[in-house]
Amino acid sequence: MIPGKDGIRRDLRARLRALTTEEREAGAKAVARRVWEVPEVAGARVLLLYASLPEEVPTDAVAHEAWRRGITVAYPRCVTDTRAMTLHALETLEELRAGSYGIREPDALACPLVTVEEIDAVLVPGLGWDRRGGRIGRGAGYYDRLFADPRWRGFRCGLFFSAQEVPELPVDPWDAPLDAVVTEREVWRLGELAPSPDPSPASSSPLPELGEGWREAPG
Repeated sequence: MIPGKDGIRRDLRARLRALTTEEREAGAKAVARRVWEVPEVAGARVLLLYASLPEEVPTDAVAHEAWRRGITVAYPRCVTDTRAMTLHALETLEELRAGSYGIREPDALACPLVTVEEIDAVLVPGLGWDRRGGRIGRGAGYYDRLFADPRWRGFRCGLFFSAQEVPELPVDPWDAPLDAVVTEREVWRLGELAPSPDPSPASSSPLPELGEGWREAPG
């Protein structure tokens, strides 16, 4: 029997708290390098990132490398009354401001809008993942709503520490699977069930209502 989402979230938060500073820093650097092994990310014209919370894999280094490669970098901005996100192009990280849920967000007045159909690939945060492409966030449903937009065509790539993998996550009808996951140990793609890690360290269905913990961050 698959545990409930609330129990899984508690377990995953405990795993993240157990990571040492050294493990986090080494893992983050490895993920930032390895993400460019994903062709859909490396070949994107417009890449949607997230401004990380302290427990998430950071993306600042990915943003700098994307700009160096000439890729347009976009970040989401939460619209809390509609529980949706607007997407904005940035030229520097200094254009991020403290916003909803304590997350850095684009300055809506200074950063131009990017349409959903312009996004070629997105790097997605979360609390955990499984090898069916399942992802569990914090329960707010912002990414579920983004991926349910009929204009969405982008490649979905999750960024996680290897400690965030679980054997199997519960799946709801509105859950869109990740196309790939990058951890400090491997690049996994949907359809690959057997792990092959690098041993080196380093719908028509209604969308869900906001669950417990939604005030923390978009999920």
